[in-house]
Amino acid sequence: MCRKSIDDYEKEAINDLQIDITKLKEYMLSLGLHRIKWGRYLYNEETLLAQCEEKINELYKDKYNFYAYKYEEKIEKKSIDVYIKGDSEYKEKEKYYKMQKSKTKMVEQVLNALDKQSFTVNTLLKHMIWESGATVQ
Repeated sequence: MCRKSIDDYEKEAINDLQIDITKLKEYMLSLGLHRIKWGRYLYNEETLLAQCEEKINELYKDKYNFYAYKYEEKIEKKSIDVYIKGDSEYKEKEKYYKMQKSKTKMVEQVLNALDKQSFTVNTLLKHMIWESGATVQ
């Protein structure tokens, strides 16, 4: 599974979402392929997000056990969450999880934009037909 950065996705999205009306036929034909590609990206990012979520949940349980039973000081159960959220290892995993969530959301947004492109292309075609003087049905 290829890990792409948000910057990589952004560059690719700009390219895939740009409509050049001089190459409208090629774009129309490639629209389905773009959707398949971005659907695959979404699957990959959602898989990574699920793995991140699983790891952060496991770490939370480990940290909970540590602070509840093995920590040198006695901590009230209701305060353990504060210790866990302040733990540097947990904060690092949480940061990575949030970044992964953002990447997944971005890919979803590109896929939604591609879905809307078919409407845009259809409207553009109708306008071009109208400009040529033919009737649009």
